[in-house]
Amino acid sequence: MLTEKQIRALKPADKEFTVSDGSGAKGEGVLVIRVRPNGTKEFYHQRRQGTRKIKVKLGNWPALSLVEARDRCREAREVQLQPGTFKDLLATYVAKLQAKEAATADNVRWSFKHYVEEPFPDLISRPAALITPEDIRQILVKMINSGVTTYSNRVRARLHAAFQAALKQEYDPRTYLSDERKFGLRSNPVSSIPVQSDWENPGDRALSVKELAALWSLLPDQMSLTTAELLKFLIASGGQRPEQLLRSDRKMYLDDHMVIRNRKGRNGEWQLHLVPFNAVMLESLNVMNAISDSSAYPFQGKKEGTSLQTQSLSKAVTALCQRHADKFDAPFTLRDIRRTCKTLMGRAGLSKELRDRIQAHAFTDVGSKHYDRYTYFAEKKAGLRKWAAWLRKNVISPT
Repeated sequence: MLTEKQIRALKPADKEFTVSDGSGAKGEGVLVIRVRPNGTKEFYHQRRQGTRKIKVKLGNWPALSLVEARDRCREAREVQLQPGTFKDLLATYVAKLQAKEAATADNVRWSFKHYVEEPFPDLISRPAALITPEDIRQILVKMINSGVTTYSNRVRARLHAAFQAALKQEYDPRTYLSDERKFGLRSNPVSSIPVQSDWENPGDRALSVKELAALWSLLPDQMSLTTAELLKFLIASGGQRPEQLLRSDRKMYLDDHMVIRNRKGRNGEWQLHLVPFNAVMLESLNVMNAISDSSAYPFQGKKEGTSLQTQSLSKAVTALCQRHADKFDAPFTLRDIRRTCKTLMGRAGLSKELRDRIQAHAFTDVGSKHYDRYTYFAEKKAGLRKWAAWLRKNVISPT
């Protein structure tokens, strides 16, 4: 059996080598420490499967003590028969969102890939049951140190939801036997990680007329043409939710309007939200059609058959704001565009009820719960035309 003193005395060699912490019963595996040429010492749970050696990293010494490594090794032995990895757990959660046609599915998948899978390849290969609060903290610390603030809360929430979904699968007697992938979870490692509540203050930033005109005049400004036209389209459409709009493929774009599908209410029933086109929206669509009128999505992403990602648009807007801080009264983000549109549509003479209809806000009266989707279509069409005329006069070509 190894001791802390013996580990401290291990000197690096020209080639990496491993030292075993005793021996385990057949099939259970053993704790080993790998010493790399640069002096790094890593704990692994190592076992044999046929002729192959399978190693699962537990952590680095001395950040992870020998006693803690032995505890993790025992846990690893317990989950050998339920080897679902952290990556499997994330993929399972994304697949469930996609099956429900959730508007956020693509963005969740992107955030897991960008902030978890790519920066932490060793971590995601570990059994999900061995993921600790310290591991989750490590993911979020890296984001925050990179300047990612509010979005780190989004990733935390998504990780929590992914583990919670796996826990439900693990302990729901009606679904346990029907799910092939087992994770052996006993708790949610994200639960003890606090939300950074000061980054979650309700937003109240809305651009002034002058600021919106400055933003429009700067486009595309280091954005792709698709990203710039999408932002124009969102503004001209009265501030539709980008996640929902980008899920609408070309079949949802008709002659004089587009259809957005969204979920409303506790039961998440699908509702169809019709957005009539105005002249400014059609101009952006014509630009996109000139590039490709047969792509699956009007605002196509980098990969054929995919839509542009909301996160890409969000990053582009934030970057533009930072590059031209002198042209704006204060910083703003993509989330502020929707609020800006609602505020300025009021300046353009649209009533609050009509603005709510255009932005698909929920109405609780009985008539609204059972309305035909073409109800209020004429009013929304007239309102968006009025909004387009106001944009031309005050934002697109101000005198």
